[in-house]
Formats: sequence, structure tokens, C-alpha cells
Amino acid sequence: MDNISKKVQKMYRLFPYPVPTSDIRKSDELLNLLRIFELENSYKIEGKQILDAGTGTGHRLLRAASHFKKNNYTAIDFSEKSIKIAKETAKKNSIKNIDFQIVNLMEDISELGKFDIVLCMGVLHHLSNPKKGLSNLTKILNQNGIIFLYLYGKLGSTTRMIRKKIISLLLDGKISDYKAGLNLVKELKFDDFDYGWNLSYKTENEKNSLIVDALLHINEKLYDVVDIHKLMLNANNLFGYSIFGVTRKSTGLLFDTRINSSKPSTAQFDFTNVLSNSPLARDLYDSLSIRKKCKVLDLLYEPNGYTVVGMTKKLYDLLPEKSRIKQNIIKL
Repeated sequence: MDNISKKVQKMYRLFPYPVPTSDIRKSDELLNLLRIFELENSYKIEGKQILDAGTGTGHRLLRAASHFKKNNYTAIDFSEKSIKIAKETAKKNSIKNIDFQIVNLMEDISELGKFDIVLCMGVLHHLSNPKKGLSNLTKILNQNGIIFLYLYGKLGSTTRMIRKKIISLLLDGKISDYKAGLNLVKELKFDDFDYGWNLSYKTENEKNSLIVDALLHINEKLYDVVDIHKLMLNANNLFGYSIFGVTRKSTGLLFDTRINSSKPSTAQFDFTNVLSNSPLARDLYDSLSIRKKCKVLDLLYEPNGYTVVGMTKKLYDLLPEKSRIKQNIIKL
């Protein structure tokens, strides 16, 4: 294990993420993602082989598994402490169809088998080599497989990164001095959280885990749509990818580059505030490629996170022609 991975592993041993408790009811992000994908694409989540890569304490997967009960799940993480908590939480919630394993994504993971769905939510950006981690994951996709990723956004993380830099400077670079770092965050009132960290917490230990992951993490990479494309080019077995959704501050939004498809729902981008007063801008935007449209939207909405869906050719062919994901695909 490389030095960065060792430091990250130590951090999560001290501060398991997302929370070191048995309450899974507040961890709905993954469940909602799978529900929306199933609804939009006439795709049955049930009956699949599913891998959750970097499951942490397992809360999000356990919440999804409590709803989609007819799947075989494998959940992996390189933190022994997190896997221990995940197993205990699964037992307390009577969830028995998840195989928890201690596995390092930076190593060969082919022995895990093949999967219809791979989930890697909020993990790649913490690896010492995200491209290698993604390559390892896409190698174990079935021929009709799909991978869901969540990546930190570069443009929308300015405030968080400024706060993180202030803390690092005050600590004289010793960001792994978690006791002092936690006290600083709380005294400076930097503990209002963006999407993904804005979970309701009941104990100080739960809050500390969120603070450490958001503001005291020793390794993270931020992405914009150009970086995402470069990352996906290194994936194996993928036909293309789409940006499924983005997060802005504490809100999640569905992503769609089409401005003439239909009136956006409250959960989608609303272009009217930006382009409605400029017919020329609308016409010029409409003439762009999907990649360039994504760049325009990236600059307009400054996401602090992206949910990206990568798919094989067989999976792409199974999607309905008018599927939002299919209409927004960037082929590799």
C-alpha cells in the first residue's frame, strides 16, 4: 500500500465514514439514485450482481439493499474498522445479502468476479491514482454492465477548499492533527456542510466523522467536466458515459443538456433564468456538441459534485431511445 493510501486508511480508522452508528434511515442518496435510474430507463435493479467499491461503514448501501432485496451485493473497503461497523450495522438491520470484504481498489480485484452494477460513490477522488482505480473497476463489469461514480466538483468547491486551506495554514500544514483541526472547524463555525456531508447527526462522534471527511481529508482530487472526460478515457470496457446529476451546495439536481426536450422538473436544471433572454445564446448552445454543452453548463452552475454513469455497449443498446442518459451520452 502506498503512503497516501496508508494515511487515508488511518484517517478512516479513527473517523469511520459516513457515521459510526446503526441508523441507516438518513442515508438515502444511493437509494434515490437507483430508483431514479430504474424509473427513467425501464431498467430493473432487482436480480443483479452489485459491487459497492469503497462502501465505508456501509450505510448508503444498506439503505439501498433494504429496498432492493433480490440482489447479491458485495461491499468492499480497505478500512478494517469501517467493514467491522458495516457488518454490525447489517446484522442490526437484519440485512443478510451483502458480502463484506476488506479490499484495496489499487490492487487487482478480478478475483471478486463480474458485476452487472458497480457503485463507487465518493471514493475515486480519494485514491492515490483514480485512473488506476477506475480501470480496475471497469475490468470487472459484465458485458451489459454499468458503473455509477460520484466525484467532487472543482468549480463549486471554492468555499470548502478556502476553509480547508485556512485550517491547514493555522495547523502549520499538520492537517492530520485531528483534535486541533476539529476544534478549529467548530470554533470558526465552518461546520455547515455541502451536499453529501449534510447528514443529520445525533452524536459528536458522528459530526466529527463528517468534519474530517469534508475539511481535514489528507487526499482529494477535484474534477470539472474536462477532467471527468480524461478520467473516463482510461476506463476499460466502456462505450460511453453520461453525467447523471450534479450537486450544488446542499442540493442534488438531475442533469440534462437538452433545453428543448421538456419543461424541467424542480429537480432538473432550469435554463430559463440563463438563456431565455438571449435567443442567440440558445441557438448557439443548441448547435454545440454534448461535450461542449456540458462545459457551458459546468461554468453556469459550478457543481460541487457529479454523479457519472459509465456503460458498456450492450447496456447502452438496452436503454430507451429517449432516455435522458442515452440522449446525453458522450461516447468514448
